[in-house]
Parts: sequence; structure tokens; C-alpha cells
Amino acid sequence: MRLSPVTAAMLATLLGGPLAAADRAPFETVRGWTVERRGSETGSPACRMTHTEKDAQGELAGVVIVSIDRGGLTLAVADRNWDFSAGDRFSVPILLDGKPAGATLIWTGDGQILRTALPETIVLALLDARTLSLRFADGDKPLVAPDLAAAVAALRRCAAAPSNGPAVAAAPPLPPRARMATYTVGLALQGVLRSCSVTATDAQRAAVDTKMSALQPEMAPYEAAMRAQVTQSRGFACPTADKDAEFQEALRRFITLSPDEFATVIDQQAEAAPAVSTVKP
Repeated sequence: MRLSPVTAAMLATLLGGPLAAADRAPFETVRGWTVERRGSETGSPACRMTHTEKDAQGELAGVVIVSIDRGGLTLAVADRNWDFSAGDRFSVPILLDGKPAGATLIWTGDGQILRTALPETIVLALLDARTLSLRFADGDKPLVAPDLAAAVAALRRCAAAPSNGPAVAAAPPLPPRARMATYTVGLALQGVLRSCSVTATDAQRAAVDTKMSALQPEMAPYEAAMRAQVTQSRGFACPTADKDAEFQEALRRFITLSPDEFATVIDQQAEAAPAVSTVKP
């Protein structure tokens, strides 16, 4: 299995929010950005554009999302090495071509994600910049956001385009993060059990399916997007012989632990893993 638990949690949070991919329609693809839209009760579409960053192994390492609703732009940045408490608010300077932008941005943290509204006073400079980065106490975090001006132009075309049908109903409330992370890892486990020559008893296989069936009703609105992202992150890759013990332990924990306990364990594993983390200010 290639999907890291932190990546699973990050994907679950990003893809499972009110702008869930299952409720969105593709609008345009521009320079590596995917532009999507969904309707609203007022008939004014809410649009977003997404750019993903992968590491050398093909794992999802980060995501940049710019959304537009009622004319304003919002920036969301995700990094698998972050760990913010939900609702944390603090100032993180954004650098344009290495220089601080004029406005002070207040960000809201949630796990591996930071979000902020972009004031109009810096939008033009941001679109003209060749490089973007965030300045933390322990160093700068570059943002992979190529051809931002062209992508935002497409985003605005999306917002201005007439609706092609009735407004999409509001997305259901987001399930707890621990349950979404557990379900995402469960999708990868099911893929391995079905497709790979791994050791697992009939009772273990049935236990995985039973747990997934219990979680599935609340995950139904997001499952297609979660499954697609697990596949793109190579979450269905068969474990090699040297990884069998790791797989067996993951299988045991998935079956025996509650979603909250399971999420806590994999968060602890992620913290213990050798990785370069970005520390919040």
C-alpha cells in the first residue's frame, strides 16, 4: 500500500468539503489546473481550481486550491507534513517573487490545510508573480502554482458562465475527519485484499468489508472522488515481501480499532516517520 495515512486524511478533508468533487462538474483544464463548478441556491455558480503536487514516488505531497464565490477569491494550501489544530488562526506572510505581499493574511488551519481569503489589494500582484511561497518561522514553503493568471482567468470564466441546469443541492454535512481518513485507508485495504497475493483469513476479509459497510452510507457523497484519488496515489499497489509485516499490522489495526483510535495511531506514525515538517508559526 502506497497511500500514507496523512495523505488520506488530507484528501478526505479537501475532497469531502462543501465543494466535494462528487457534486461538481468539470469546466476547463488550464496549464495543469483543473477548474470545476457547482451551482448554488442563488443560481450563481461557485467555482474552484485545483493543482496537485506529487513526490518522486508518485504520492500526493500537496494541493493548491483557489475558489471563487460571490466574486471573492479564497486560497487553500495543503501539505502532508503539516499538522494544525482545527480552527487555528494566525498570520502567515505570502511572498511574491521573494518579497512580502502588501496585505497581512490571516489563515485558518485544519490538519494538513491552511485557508485564507485573498484581498483584492494583492490579487493583481499575485497574478503577476512568477513564484509564490509562504514564510514560516523555520523557513519558506514554495507553492506549486504555475501560470496562475491564466488559471484564474479560467476560474472567472467559470463563475461568469450561465448555469446549464438547476442549481445543485447543498452538500451534506462533512463526516468527522477520523471517519473519512479511516474510510479512505479502508478503500486501499480492500483494493489490496482483492487484487494482491497477501495473507488474510476469510474472517479478516469479512471484518474489513463489515466495517466499510458501516461507514459507507455517510461516505457515499464523497466515495467516487476518494476512490479516484486513492488510485491516483497508488493506494492499491500490492505490498512487497518486505512490507508484508507492515500490511498485516495495518490490517489488524483497521479491524480492531475504532475510527478515532485508528486515526490517532496513524497520525502518531506519521509524526514518527522521518520527514521534513513545516512548523506552524
